[in-house]
Amino acid sequence: MNTTKLDQFEIENIEDVLPLFEETFKIKLKNEEIEKLNNFSEFSNLIISKVKFKSDNLCTSQKAYYQFRKALETENILTDEQIYPNTDLKIIFPKKNRRKNIKKIERILGYKIDILKPSQIIINILFFLFIFSFIGLFFMWKIGILGMIISIFGFYLTKFTSRLDKQNVRELIEKNTAQNYFKIRNNEHSFNRNEFKAIILEWFSENAGIEKEKLRNGIFV
Repeated sequence: MNTTKLDQFEIENIEDVLPLFEETFKIKLKNEEIEKLNNFSEFSNLIISKVKFKSDNLCTSQKAYYQFRKALETENILTDEQIYPNTDLKIIFPKKNRRKNIKKIERILGYKIDILKPSQIIINILFFLFIFSFIGLFFMWKIGILGMIISIFGFYLTKFTSRLDKQNVRELIEKNTAQNYFKIRNNEHSFNRNEFKAIILEWFSENAGIEKEKLRNGIFV
């Protein structure tokens, strides 16, 4: 198996989002336990060992998939026969009325599917514009202030993006299953041990901003 060393920035990202994971999945990891870990696989195994809920055989991602299909059919967006794991989300949510239709599906599901995000390139441009504008305050304050206003307004506008963050139904279901695990199961006191390692990988990949393949084979030391 190929391994990839996670850089300090990526490790810090994992540490930053860990409290949210602990709160969401009702576990608590000790610092001395984490310090002994060598890679993400060991990290995942430690998390699973801390989950005290009853384990069952319910496939949460499959349930999420059928819930999503039913919601689309209820809203007359697509029928069951038109929806498959590889179905492109642009077919399901064309640009016209995209935000409106997504909100309809979210109301039926009872949770946000959160698939509209600006591109990382746009975020990076706005971030660096803000930094350079802030530095510019010490040299040409008027231009610096203007740049900061533009960047802040740009960040505000990203809230209204219609850009799809995922490509197909499978990617959407994987993300939603990790982010809304107990809501999909309708039970906050059970989990499927066999699927949970994949849930952990998806959750930290999404929230820490690390590619899944890199994270799966990632080592800490």
